[in-house]
Amino acid sequence: MIIESGISFFVNALLLLRVALLAGAPLLMFGCYGRSASVGQQAGTSNPPVVPETAKSAYHFVNSIGVNTHLNYFDRTYGNFPLVERELESIGIRHVRDGIHLQDADYNNTLYGRWGSLGKIGVRFDAVLDPRSNLGPVTASLLNQVNVLAAQTIESFEGPNELDVSNIPGWANVDRTYQAVVYSSTTSMTGGNLIKVLGPSMANASNGSQVGEISGSLDDGNLHPYPAAQMPSVVFPSQPDLAKLMSGDKEIVFTESGYHNALNDHSDQPAVSETAAAKYIPRLFLEDFAQGIPRTFLYELFDEAPDPGLTNFQMHWGLVRANGSEKPAFTAMRNMIGELSDTADPVQLQQLAWSLSTPNAQTHHLLLQKSTGEFDLVLWKEVSSYDPKRQADINTPAEAAVLNLGQQAKSITLYEPTDQPQPIQTLTNVASVPLQIPDHPLVVKILLK
Repeated sequence: MIIESGISFFVNALLLLRVALLAGAPLLMFGCYGRSASVGQQAGTSNPPVVPETAKSAYHFVNSIGVNTHLNYFDRTYGNFPLVERELESIGIRHVRDGIHLQDADYNNTLYGRWGSLGKIGVRFDAVLDPRSNLGPVTASLLNQVNVLAAQTIESFEGPNELDVSNIPGWANVDRTYQAVVYSSTTSMTGGNLIKVLGPSMANASNGSQVGEISGSLDDGNLHPYPAAQMPSVVFPSQPDLAKLMSGDKEIVFTESGYHNALNDHSDQPAVSETAAAKYIPRLFLEDFAQGIPRTFLYELFDEAPDPGLTNFQMHWGLVRANGSEKPAFTAMRNMIGELSDTADPVQLQQLAWSLSTPNAQTHHLLLQKSTGEFDLVLWKEVSSYDPKRQADINTPAEAAVLNLGQQAKSITLYEPTDQPQPIQTLTNVASVPLQIPDHPLVVKILLK
């Protein structure tokens, strides 16, 4: 979507069938990715034994969160750059995806001056290169020029955006050739070894078969897996499997994903309510990271222009409305990032022994650890929170469960970032705690003795 206006629409009947089959797979049986059930830990067991699990880095999780912008849309919401700067600083997202465009000196200085200003608050960019952007031949010299203009804020260059819907004759060959040039030019840059190269994206991931395997021309693969108003997990495993047609065994970055709120536009992907988006969007980042996706870029930061009738889906993907007001999803993400942020990686990731009293295939989780030693266990019900056919929110009751630890904790604090930034409960000197697991993240902060 950085270049083209078409939105990927990936969910089809076959995908939904595969997701339905996946719902009963052992991987999700106890809401514990990467853990197999021990003897006696079967569905229906009232008190399953605690099982040690190695945590993932909270620092890496927060750094997996990215967002798309259109900083060159001077005549739309993005034209209000002080608002862009304020909202990015407020939400705590420090990875942004945007397109590379070059014109005259005034344009270049204005646009990339914005990149440099955001760099001062810690923002780094995934920069999309595309043959439709009138950049001329891509060379190491050109990329050095762009990086200097952008005040060295570029952390990755990305290949063409959704050429499979561009109507360019021989698009697959253009994609393959252009990507090879992007890769060779980046690796020849001054300090190019510090900048990653992401592969090209497809509007329809299966079209990657026409490009073929190009893992030698990229560091990470690329995918645009939109859940199309369904719960975030519907894209697994079929969409990442399709991305491998181009990227082979390389890691895959989701450079676009998200939900729009244009409830009166029925032309493309179905919409969700702002209430449902506030549940789905935090879950999207948690689900992707738990499934091994190193970074996901939400589409996008702002609604692009006023559309009070909610009739144009292109205008309503944002976390912030066109009038500058923050949607509930913005608040939910700001709260979650604030609760899980860390200043550094743990020296060594440790294990936490834990179990839930009522194992449930719908209960998903992500176990994180901070550099202080604190564990953050994030739990959520991976269920539908919205019915796009009826255009109605689904009121899903929370799942009652008891969290049991392998040792007594100094304190356990519960947060629901979708609802509020403040903790909802704190307990001290306990080894178990009753929980109500909702269809949005429940953060359980655990400080061991």
